[in-house]
Amino acid sequence: MGIEKLPVGCLRPTVKKTVVKGTILLAIFSTVLEISPQKIINYLIFVALWYLTLLGYIMWKRSYIYCIDDDNINIRGPLTNRFIKYNDIKEAFVSQGFLARRFRCGSVYLVTSRRIEIIKDIEEPQNVLDEIEKLRKNDKSF
Repeated sequence: MGIEKLPVGCLRPTVKKTVVKGTILLAIFSTVLEISPQKIINYLIFVALWYLTLLGYIMWKRSYIYCIDDDNINIRGPLTNRFIKYNDIKEAFVSQGFLARRFRCGSVYLVTSRRIEIIKDIEEPQNVLDEIEKLRKNDKSF
């Protein structure tokens, strides 16, 4: 299984922050669990199930593809395929928490008249927002 090459202008969510958050949460849960030599097998099974669940979430998250081209933004997911025209975007901004800034990722929020679309957990979100703003200004359909 090789690394899938995405089309030019397309992005996938990054998952480094997700793994770190999942591991931190596991560490917090582990402090309140009663882990003894007799129960170590149960704990190891719990850890294995925890990371299997996290792996499932990561696979779901990585199934999203965000494509930005001259005409619109396409958000493709396992159950959705949405197109956002630049002239439909009323406002756009970046959101980054503490961990997201550390991992150089974040989300770009696109506010339209119908809903708020989120380009989640992408690398260098400010650069993506700048590109979207540039394309919005160049959009002839305003």
